[in-house]
Amino acid sequence: MKINKAWHLKNKVPKNATLKDKIKWHEGHAKNCSCRDSATHLKKMKAKQKENRS
Repeated sequence: MKINKAWHLKNKVPKNATLKDKIKWHEGHAKNCSCRDSATHLKKMKAKQKENRS
């Protein structure tokens, strides 16, 4: 696993980020950085978002 330092420096999670903001950030992270497997975390957040809509 390797961190994409340039991407991380340019793409900070916003302060007081909403769940929608966090999902958007993690989707970008998954596409641009391989510092960790974010698929499981992203899946959980999307499930939580779907649960909140119900």
